[in-house]
Amino acid sequence: MHTFKEKKLTPAILSAILFSVLTFLVVQNVTWFNQLDSAIYQFNWKPNDLITSIVNLFAKTATIVPIFIVSLIVSFVLWRKKQKLLAFWMSSNVLVVSALGFILKHAVARTRPNVEHLAERTSYSFPSGHSLLAMCLACSIILMAQTIYKKQTKKYNTLKTLLIVYVVLIGVSRIYLRVHYPSDIIGGFLLSFSWVNLSYICLQKVYLNRKFSTSEDKKKFVQRTILSALTLLLFVVTGASFYGATVFKNVQKTADKMYQPLNRKTTPVELNNSEPVSFLLLGIANDSKRKTDLRANTIMVVTVNNQLKETTITSIPRDAYVEIVGKDGAYDKINHAHSFGGDEMMIDTVEHYLGIPINHYFVINMDGLAALSDAVGGVTVNNDFEFDAEGIHYPKGEQHLGGWETLQYARMRYEDPLGDYGRQKRQREVTIQLTKELMSMKSVFRYQELLDVIGENGQTDMALDQMMLLMKNYQKALENIESYQMQGEGFTGDGYTGEEGISYQSISEEEKEKVTTELKKQLNLE
Repeated sequence: MHTFKEKKLTPAILSAILFSVLTFLVVQNVTWFNQLDSAIYQFNWKPNDLITSIVNLFAKTATIVPIFIVSLIVSFVLWRKKQKLLAFWMSSNVLVVSALGFILKHAVARTRPNVEHLAERTSYSFPSGHSLLAMCLACSIILMAQTIYKKQTKKYNTLKTLLIVYVVLIGVSRIYLRVHYPSDIIGGFLLSFSWVNLSYICLQKVYLNRKFSTSEDKKKFVQRTILSALTLLLFVVTGASFYGATVFKNVQKTADKMYQPLNRKTTPVELNNSEPVSFLLLGIANDSKRKTDLRANTIMVVTVNNQLKETTITSIPRDAYVEIVGKDGAYDKINHAHSFGGDEMMIDTVEHYLGIPINHYFVINMDGLAALSDAVGGVTVNNDFEFDAEGIHYPKGEQHLGGWETLQYARMRYEDPLGDYGRQKRQREVTIQLTKELMSMKSVFRYQELLDVIGENGQTDMALDQMMLLMKNYQKALENIESYQMQGEGFTGDGYTGEEGISYQSISEEEKEKVTTELKKQLNLE
């Protein structure tokens, strides 16, 4: 067997270090880095439809199916040339980097650039899956050709040049289509380059440059290696299956605990078909210290539209003066509906007031917000002004909050110039950040703590299979969340309009119509 030139370890190690630094900058959300990374999207230009279609089609060549098919074809050629381990290495590279990319995407959970996208988006942004797969295939083929066709220099150099050009064009295409930051592209390149080169160096040391006494010894070594790899894969799959079954059992237990169906007729929604769906999200102040009476301090109507790829969160003032359904035409604060008739009366009142169907509801005990925030590792908020609450100082600007800090940040209203509207704005901000954290891969590693918190403090009429369909079929919409605050004007009851001496919020017909029109648009209602 020939002895092949040893591949140097330095480029692979350097690439891995650069990828680690890049990942750190992305995860830490460093301001100067973000500004530099998004600078390319500050230029306004009008895309050509024909060029966009061609670029879109070209970019699809770097998705998992075509890349894996090409790797299998190359592996088949290598197998025919008696290079069985090299063939196994070739195809396994694509699977490994694809898995690494998937895990990192959900662990980092970076959102796409906030610009108009020219291509369909899937999952998160960092690292770029297209760049990752393109570099993986190119590096693997280049190293394979270097090993097998080392004497045919001209053909090797031509192939190498074509592959490098292909990889660069894939990276450029993702920027052109406005679906990735430059760091996403570079991150994909660096991760693939590191893995392919490190795995090739290991292959060289254990096989390519190893001397065998006889061809039979070589054959047995290859067979043992492939068998060992397949056995390891079997153990990994078995372990993952067992872990998955345990997780599912615990999730089912929590879902059963949360499941509280209501005795009311609801508009059926086909979650399998990704039809628009609406929710009423209630934050209940169940606090024995403050002697509250289980009123809904947070009232949000959430619409999820997969066709528009958008989720909206609309806050309703808790003091809004509305007709309470089930109280013989009586008017009162909207959150009193929860005190009078619980979740059911609250949903009926919101439906009647806005003229839209509420398909499902979620209730969370606001005191459980602290535990939920701790369970996801805290949330990052951007505070509009400096204030103090419950002995905690909140400076102006971006800051990372722990559980108790998150709860007080969402609760404070007396120091807010906007009063309850300012509090509702912060509550929407916290809700959006918690949603993003819950959907990220890093939450998987703390799933039991999350399940315990949600099970103790949450309630919904959605069964587990419905929640799984929501997470599976509506992911694109859940990544793009917009929020709105329903505006009103304060007044004091005089005994005729509202109870005397009590503060209310009057919502104008124009504001109500504006909110209702937008919600109906989100739900595809006429």
